[in-house]
Amino acid sequence: MTDQRNGNEQDVRFRVYESYKETFASAPIRLMSRTVSTMRSMGYDDLATAIGDLDWRTVPADDPVDPFLRDDWEALLVQAFDNMAGWLHQLAARPLAYNLDSLGYPAVTEAWSGMWRKQMGLEFSNRRGRPPEVFVLHGGNQAVQVALTGVAEARRDRAGSDRPATVLVPLPTFSCPLDQIALLGLRAFLLPPAEPGMDPGPDDIARVPDGVDIDAVYAMPINNPTGRTLAPARLRAFVEAVLDRWPHAAVILDSVYVRLHPAYRELFAWFDDDPRFAESVIIVDSLSKSHGVTGLRAGALLTRSTALRGGIVRYAQNVMAGPSNTMQAVTLALIGPHATGEEEFSDYLIRLQLRIGRHLQRRRRLLLEQSFERWGELLHAEQPVLPDPATFDWEGSMYAVLQLSDRCRSAAAARPVSPTVGFYLETGIGGVPLDGFCRNANLVRHGLLVNHGSDELAAFQEHAARFVRLSFGMTPPPRRRRATDS
Repeated sequence: MTDQRNGNEQDVRFRVYESYKETFASAPIRLMSRTVSTMRSMGYDDLATAIGDLDWRTVPADDPVDPFLRDDWEALLVQAFDNMAGWLHQLAARPLAYNLDSLGYPAVTEAWSGMWRKQMGLEFSNRRGRPPEVFVLHGGNQAVQVALTGVAEARRDRAGSDRPATVLVPLPTFSCPLDQIALLGLRAFLLPPAEPGMDPGPDDIARVPDGVDIDAVYAMPINNPTGRTLAPARLRAFVEAVLDRWPHAAVILDSVYVRLHPAYRELFAWFDDDPRFAESVIIVDSLSKSHGVTGLRAGALLTRSTALRGGIVRYAQNVMAGPSNTMQAVTLALIGPHATGEEEFSDYLIRLQLRIGRHLQRRRRLLLEQSFERWGELLHAEQPVLPDPATFDWEGSMYAVLQLSDRCRSAAAARPVSPTVGFYLETGIGGVPLDGFCRNANLVRHGLLVNHGSDELAAFQEHAARFVRLSFGMTPPPRRRRATDS
C-alpha cells in the first residue's frame, strides 16, 4: 500500500515537473527552485506567482528563538511602502510641480554610503566636485551589468577594440552574470574548482594558461549557489593572486549576502590594507536578501577605482535619475537612518538584518536535518560542499548543495530524468541541478567561452550533475511533531 501511495505521489510530481518544464523552458535555472508543497500551502497556483514574494511571509509567528521577527520585519516593510504612498499623494495633488524621475537620488546614495560606513566600516561617498563612488541602481543584477560595462570600457582604453574583455569566473556561480557577459559580447574563462568544497583560492590562478589575459574576475564572498562563505584571508589571498598576475584586472565582488553574515566586518577587513584593492575592487550590493524586497529591485555599486569608473559613470549618467521614484522612496525609508544621524534606529536596522540572517540559518539547518533523516538513502555519504555536514550548524545563508547517492541517480536514470528531478520525484523537494551553475549555452553559441573544449571543465560539469542546489528562501522550517500528534 505504501509503495502504491509513493508511486501515485511520484506520478503527480512528475506531471507538475513536466508542466513547469514547459513553462520555464527558456529559464531552466528557475525550474523547481521552490517546492510545490510550499507554494500550495501558501495559496499559490503557479511557480511564476510564487517567485519573488516577500520572505517575511514564511517566517512562522511562533518562532521560539525570535518570536517577534515576523512582526518587526513586517513593520519595517509596511512603514517603507507607506512612505511611498505619501509621495504619491503629494504627486497627485500637484503632478506638474515635481521631477517625477527622481525623488532624491543624492539622499539615496548617501543612505547606502552610510549603511556601508556604519555596518561594514568602509567609506564610499559621493563628494561634491569628485567622481561618484556610490551608484544606486535597479537591483544587484543591473549593478553587475554596470560593473561589466566599466570593465569593457577599461579594456578598450587599455588595449583597443580588437578583442573584447575577458572575465574569469570561478565555478560554480550564479547564472545571471554569465548571461550578462554573453549579452555584452565579453569573453569568459570558466574556472573549475580544484578542491572538493568548490571554494576558489589563490592557487587556482596558476591553472589559467599562459597567454590568457584576464580583464576582470567575478566572484562572491558568500557564494550562490553553494551558500558557502569564502574566509576573509582566503578571499584576500585570491584577490592578491589575481592582481599579482593581472595588475590591470577588476575584481567584481557580488556581496548581496555579506550584510546578513554575523561576521560581516571581518569579510572585508582587508580592503584598506593595500591601495591596489581600492583601485581594482567593485562591490555589488542589494536589499533583496537583507530586507526581503526582491521585487523592489534596489541595488548598488560601490567602487573607488579611477581606472574602471569611466564606463561606470557614463552608464550611470543615463540612469542617475532613472531608478524609479517608487524604488527610491522605499529604499530611503528602509535605510535612510544610516545617513541621517539616527544612531539608535540605525543600530536597530543592522540588528534586524542579522536576525533575518539567523532565521535563514535556522530554517536551513532544520530542513537539512529533516532531509537527511527522512531521505538519507538518496544522499551521498560524503557531502564536501556542506561546510558542516554533521550538524548543519553554520553561519550560512539560504542555500545548500547536496551530493546525491548512486541510488538516487539510478532511480532518475530509470525515468529517465536528471538526478535533481529524480530527487524531487522521490521527496517532493524541488532543487536546481548544480551543473546549471557551471555552464552557459550563450557563451558557447557565440564563441565567447575561452576554454570551450577543455577536458578539465567538461569533467567538472559532468561531476556537478551529481549535486542538487536547494533554496530555503521561501520554505518554512518543518514543525517538530509532538508526542500527542497523530
